[in-house]
Amino acid sequence: MKRGRNCKVYRGAVLFPNVVLGDKVTIFPGAVIGRPPLSTGATKLGITWDSLPPVKIGNNCVIGANAVIYADVEIGDNSMVCDTACIREQCRIGSFCVIAQGVTINYNTKIGNHVRVMDNTHLTGNMVVEDKVFIGMLVSTANDKLMGRQKEGYQPRGPIIRKFATIGQGSCILPEVEIGENAIVGSNAVVTKDVAPKTVVMGAPARFVRDVKPEEIISE
Repeated sequence: MKRGRNCKVYRGAVLFPNVVLGDKVTIFPGAVIGRPPLSTGATKLGITWDSLPPVKIGNNCVIGANAVIYADVEIGDNSMVCDTACIREQCRIGSFCVIAQGVTINYNTKIGNHVRVMDNTHLTGNMVVEDKVFIGMLVSTANDKLMGRQKEGYQPRGPIIRKFATIGQGSCILPEVEIGENAIVGSNAVVTKDVAPKTVVMGAPARFVRDVKPEEIISE
């Protein structure tokens, strides 16, 4: 393990050897950093701990109590992973992000900078979230359109959420859907198809309601 300057690791946290901490990182009790993926054969990923690079946590990050971060995860500067969150292997999280309490992020998901993912949301594997996206609490996402009915050569692919998009609480986003830049998804919507940039969708299934108003547009 490599630790930067002025880090605070509370008693009860578990850091595996494959962990690199930046400066001024705080890790609260019960957190597990660098957890190796271990399968009984029930999963298909076939990843072994020995093949994975270390966890890298940037400067001035906070890792909450009982959070779990697997091997081969990178987190940028000034980000928070709050209590009981779980981040699987091969994920990349940018700077100034908030991963709130109880959030689960599956394997190989990429998250940009200044992203906020609220409590008890699930981000599926092979998903992309671009910069300055807001995802409300209790949002669910999926990447397996076959729902476990295995097909030779099939690769699950999660949603893509483009920058400045807003996802309302309790919504459900299905596999391979793209949410356009500056789009708004209403609370409890079920998104079954792509959402155009700068549009608002609501309902189950989600349907176009209106264009995003000029005053609602988020920019750099």
